[in-house]
Amino acid sequence: MRRIHLALFILATVVMPSITFGAEFPPVAELPERVAPPDPLVMLDGSRVDSVEMWESKRRPELKALFQHYVYGYSPPPTPIAAVIEQEDSDLFGGKATLRQVVISFPALPENAPRIHLALFLPNSKTPAPVFLALNKCGNYTVTDDPRVRFDSDAVRHSECPPADSRGSEKDFWCIEYLIGRGYAFATFHESNMDPDINDFTDGIHPFFKDLPGPAEAHWGTIAAWAWGLQRCVDYLLTDAGIDPQAICITGHSRRGKTALLAGAFDERVALVVPLQSGTGGMALSRNNDQETVERINRVFPHWFNDVFPQFSNNENRLPVDQHLLTALVAPRPLLDVGGMQDNWANYESALRNLQAADPVYQLLGKPGLVGDGTVVDEESIAGPDFGTLLQYRRDTKHTINAGYWEKILDFADAHIRK
Repeated sequence: MRRIHLALFILATVVMPSITFGAEFPPVAELPERVAPPDPLVMLDGSRVDSVEMWESKRRPELKALFQHYVYGYSPPPTPIAAVIEQEDSDLFGGKATLRQVVISFPALPENAPRIHLALFLPNSKTPAPVFLALNKCGNYTVTDDPRVRFDSDAVRHSECPPADSRGSEKDFWCIEYLIGRGYAFATFHESNMDPDINDFTDGIHPFFKDLPGPAEAHWGTIAAWAWGLQRCVDYLLTDAGIDPQAICITGHSRRGKTALLAGAFDERVALVVPLQSGTGGMALSRNNDQETVERINRVFPHWFNDVFPQFSNNENRLPVDQHLLTALVAPRPLLDVGGMQDNWANYESALRNLQAADPVYQLLGKPGLVGDGTVVDEESIAGPDFGTLLQYRRDTKHTINAGYWEKILDFADAHIRK
């Protein structure tokens, strides 16, 4: 084991859109009703997007602003980070991997601001590795049973999370040793490092950013705060010599899958986005959702989104966006949606309609997008000439991820970022 106290100061480079017109967006009651999901290639004022230049300069910034204003909330701009590698161990998994435990802080914020405790698992190879970055539900100590992974006593965990001595409870969920064997790194931190998953904005990162764009009811919710934290981890990963900077992939499960989609859609440094069973507010469309509705998700989880989004409860047809437009923001980068066929609540059928509705943007940008019916099931092949940059993988499981999923996820990643 090596203990390293190396401070690395990094100026965040991801550029958020310059929001100058968000305050001019109409109130919800004045928005037109649209039964069908909005056309990704039609501006809010009805102008048709007919070129790549118009998409990049007008529609893409407009969609980012719309999602911030009406759904997730306006986040603060990037802030510089300081990264300290506090511990490094090079003999994980029988010598196949190195564990690098990194603390990411924000020098421009007060000393008591939250810090990200990132666990980075790197294959012991001579070449930089692609990496999957994800939030975890219960803590870094659950993703592997190695006792050197630190237990964060300050983390705010869900009631069902195991105690400190129950290490590795999610090791068969994340399958890190399998990723290492396939040549991939894995990076993760606990969600509460950025914001505890409770309806309280006096904790976490929120109190440290008072001066945000947009009206107060459109300020960022918890999902946006988590996404902001993932993007600060991208800031760090771009500097780590063990990581291929062109192959940073973002994933996450359930509510953390919603977060992965938002973070990847807004950050073009991310090469691949893989939302896992993300449901409403993720890959499932808000319109015609016969599972978790906008009303239900805002009532049960009022902190996830901004305070404008609840106004679309039982009023989804007034949404000027829907989740396919978040998928469109990922374009032209590949996206793999992952669903369990026994997991009706996550609504994989609606997520497939999302992919279908986002496909025209991929076509505009010169990518194959959705090919054929766009689905792969269980042990079917997931890569090759018959597959595009948009795909849904289904497996006959409930709301969980396992090694069978990871095999196909990495096959898709191999085909798109390791050509």
